Amino acid sequence: MKTLVSLVRCPSYDPQALDRAVASAVELSGFPEVGGARVLVKPNMLNASEPDRAVTTHPELLRAFLRLLKTRGATRIIVGDSPGFQSQDAVGRKSGIKAAAEAEGASWADAGEGVEVPCPEGRRVKHFSFIKSFADADLLMSLPKLKTHRLMYFTGAMKNLFGLVPGLAKSAFHLRFPEPADFAAMLVDLVLAAKPAFSLMDGIVAMEGMGPNAGRPRQLGLIAASLDPVALDWTASELIGYDPALIPYLGEALGRGLWISSAEDIELRGESPESLRPRDFELVPGQGRTDFTSALMPRFAHRILRNLTVARPSFDHGACERCGACIRICPPKALSFAESAGGKKVVIDYDVCIRCYCCHEVCPVDAIHLVKRAF
Repeated sequence: MKTLVSLVRCPSYDPQALDRAVASAVELSGFPEVGGARVLVKPNMLNASEPDRAVTTHPELLRAFLRLLKTRGATRIIVGDSPGFQSQDAVGRKSGIKAAAEAEGASWADAGEGVEVPCPEGRRVKHFSFIKSFADADLLMSLPKLKTHRLMYFTGAMKNLFGLVPGLAKSAFHLRFPEPADFAAMLVDLVLAAKPAFSLMDGIVAMEGMGPNAGRPRQLGLIAASLDPVALDWTASELIGYDPALIPYLGEALGRGLWISSAEDIELRGESPESLRPRDFELVPGQGRTDFTSALMPRFAHRILRNLTVARPSFDHGACERCGACIRICPPKALSFAESAGGKKVVIDYDVCIRCYCCHEVCPVDAIHLVKRAF
């Protein structure tokens, strides 16, 4: 049986256009029964950014989806996420997501840590700790933003669920799984544990370039949906120009065969990808690069080689606001403040840095750039 993915044209966040597009996407892709159910809706709430920056799921798309859930008979709707370093309230206010949830009568999630979720099928992780509201819901639904991602190349329905891990606890996973392939395997385990029932992707205004925070908004005019998060991410990443098999977490998921086993398992409905495909969408460079040296070299030698050849964070001290977000989130504690002639500035120990790019991801003013070392 084919896995359905819908692609629906939607040129703006106009509420009426969104209601039509969301209803169409849901009908074309299939939708679980929500009558009498408690539903946790998980938008992308990366950081406190205005909606037009395309960092977070747009609040109007959230509102349209909440209206649909209410008409389908959901008894309780909970909205929330656990941002990496800022509070859920701060991100919710700046992004408009909290106001949107409240306007539609949804509850605001308890993002505190407290729910242990087993993952017996996991290859890297056998249990996770998720936000408290995960235990209060019968169904989990993902509302990702279509964006590029510096570490995983693409972020969509699957990567969005990493936000179920409370706050700075995410840093421990980056420290535990510093290599992209291992981090990708962990993400697949996490999706297995979370068991999302449905995913609706915001691609009306996507993000290209150095996402998921420092890229640029790009008008695509589409929403996509599926019961299967792997099929949805496969379709969306291919539409913007990636080879999905070379995206670490999609390659891992495909290899396990727990969702789709090949692209041939996907049946697209709605608009054709060709009619929506953007020209010259700026992707994260380096897709498909495999680090074969990790298995051939001693760990200390591999780390030295990686430090010399892999792009590393570089700080624009003129743009930096000294907020300390990068220091707080850094998994190996490679960042710190140091006094200088011009006042304190962030310094980095490149021998400790694991190239997870968490600092780049959370910087609110794009003061961190990723550059390769010049020889």
